[in-house]
Amino acid sequence: MLADVLDAVGIQSEIHEDFTVVEDGSILDFDMLTLNCVRWTCSQSQVNPAWRKEWHFKLSEDARRGFLAFLAQGKGFLALHAATLCFDDWPEYRKILGGWWDWEQSGHAPFRRHAFSVHTGKHPITEGIRDFEIDDELYTSPVAVDSVCPLIEGEWEGKRHPVLWLHTYGPARICYNALGHGPEAFEHSTNRTLLQRGAQWVLNRVPTGPERV
Repeated sequence: MLADVLDAVGIQSEIHEDFTVVEDGSILDFDMLTLNCVRWTCSQSQVNPAWRKEWHFKLSEDARRGFLAFLAQGKGFLALHAATLCFDDWPEYRKILGGWWDWEQSGHAPFRRHAFSVHTGKHPITEGIRDFEIDDELYTSPVAVDSVCPLIEGEWEGKRHPVLWLHTYGPARICYNALGHGPEAFEHSTNRTLLQRGAQWVLNRVPTGPERV
């Protein structure tokens, strides 16, 4: 579904279920890396044992070097939903993404109808987009670095939480969009536009798109 969303604005995707393309250096043939998965060590005692068995993962040293080489060339990185949980044993990844989900400080609001607000001020990703509601999860209270630029926020238990933010890592542009637990997120016209524009932004293109909200 995500590949179809991006294809609507001329971005063609290859879908990989492992990190071979990052490890062997062929990632350098691409312009953008999209991360839409759960790959983490699950080392915390609170983690459901079934999750630990299914999702336990450590990014190889070759993949880490490949990832950094990719970003050093100014390539784009689009990270979605559970990307803030990934590679939790690699401190540099947190600097790349600009924020992360921490067991001690962060939270997780359930899948339900949530309301999201657009930051005031103009940005090509959110231009013309109004506040919206969507059925999705809400990752709360991510730990963020100072240079993160939040564009969309959600509210839970009286607090506002960044949902979509922008970041840079050297010459690379990074966009994180926390939405995307299920198909509802990729069918929602507002989030489709945010995904399309976010991808165009990390590719250093002027965000446009067929959909206007």
